[in-house]
Amino acid sequence: MEFTKETPIMVEAFHYDVNQEPKMSNDVNVAFRKATRTNDDGTTETGEGGSFFEVSVEFDVAPAPGFFTVSGRISQIVTLKDYYGEGYDLDQSDYKLLSRPLVEYIETLTYQVTQITLDEPVNLNFQANF
Repeated sequence: MEFTKETPIMVEAFHYDVNQEPKMSNDVNVAFRKATRTNDDGTTETGEGGSFFEVSVEFDVAPAPGFFTVSGRISQIVTLKDYYGEGYDLDQSDYKLLSRPLVEYIETLTYQVTQITLDEPVNLNFQANF
């Protein structure tokens, strides 16, 4: 599946919390919804070369040994080239392809924050749930 990124990745929320007691979680969920784009002149564009979709990832991750939790939501608008469906008929491999840049962004943010807060960066390596 070919797609183009219409917007940069948007970090809508990112939280880093130290856990008072160790806990572990790996909740990473992808949402995929049809979107429209508003032009500078106020008109709405539905996508001439394909449909617009918002790909978003909500996450609540506390990796082993569970000393901290990162949570939040990030999203991006993409155009699926020559695709005009509603999105529910896409293959799971397409969802993985579209969400992977967002998951990598979460991994990068977590690496950078833990490098500062723990003096040792933590590498997350997880897959999103669909």
